[in-house]
Amino acid sequence: MGSGRQTGFVMGKIPPETLLRAVYTNLGKRDKRVLVGPGIGRDSAAVKQDGTILVFTADPITGTPSHIGQHSVEINANDIATTGARPKWYMCTILLPVGTREDSLREITREIHETAKRLGIAVVGGHTEATPGLDRPIISGFMVGETRGRVLSAENGRPGDRILLTKTVGLEGTAILARDKAALLKKKGVPEGLLKLARSYQEQISVVEEALLTAKLKGVHALHDPTEGGVLNGLWEMAEASGLGIEVWAEKIPVAPATNVICLTLGLDPLKLMSSGTLLLAVEPSRRSAVQKALQKTHVRLTEVGRLTSRNTGRVLVKHERRQSLRAVSQDELYKLA
Repeated sequence: MGSGRQTGFVMGKIPPETLLRAVYTNLGKRDKRVLVGPGIGRDSAAVKQDGTILVFTADPITGTPSHIGQHSVEINANDIATTGARPKWYMCTILLPVGTREDSLREITREIHETAKRLGIAVVGGHTEATPGLDRPIISGFMVGETRGRVLSAENGRPGDRILLTKTVGLEGTAILARDKAALLKKKGVPEGLLKLARSYQEQISVVEEALLTAKLKGVHALHDPTEGGVLNGLWEMAEASGLGIEVWAEKIPVAPATNVICLTLGLDPLKLMSSGTLLLAVEPSRRSAVQKALQKTHVRLTEVGRLTSRNTGRVLVKHERRQSLRAVSQDELYKLA
């Protein structure tokens, strides 16, 4: 379903096998300064430039019409920070439905300004237009970061690494559902107090602080922020990028109470729900306690949820003591309600 080869794509990310066939085979001129180029699980590119390393990323916000300015800056900054680079410069294209009023545009740009200022990022340009055929605003962000140190990538995991996870899963998706599906959730009996708590998860979406902190630590081999397809897709991407197997312990993956209630009410799987705000780390086993200690001052929860293995052992999700194959998630749970 949704491979796109014989049928059209479903809403969401293009499947990995299609990217390999139709995208990664068309990459223009080779440049020896490119340190990290496109690939499965690679959210950013890295290029050597005059004694420094520039890191680039691009991401649209299409899953919600609300708070898209904040989402855009934070999601792009997360991708930069998981390489160990500091997010520095942001641009975007804002496409508005014809007839949009100025105050709606001003709200988007105000969110961009405030979020960028909080994260120490300069807004350096972009493009804005009213576009025929749209029923909601669409924003596509582009960000550049900078580092003089090592560049981490999801592909740097090693066999035996423990997979650590920060916070809880499904934070972004929970906040979006509590805003955009509030009427439906209230009709199904979810109280306003829980919806208010769920909407507050919006303020946990940034992983910049914990990513920049842990990227410097010895024994941290790879970082990845799971977005579309949730934590299970992020874990699969880590294994795929590293060319390794993985064993994931489903019962150990933390799910916040509000996420659990909303997903149960709507019949969704929280492990396959947009999870910006969660950071995945591949860490040498002997360095786990050092990572835990470093994160204590940020008050960020840290949970061990699996381990990387050799490729020939496969990719396995252990759930209720049963072992099942871990595969790429074909569509985020959020889009099932679109």
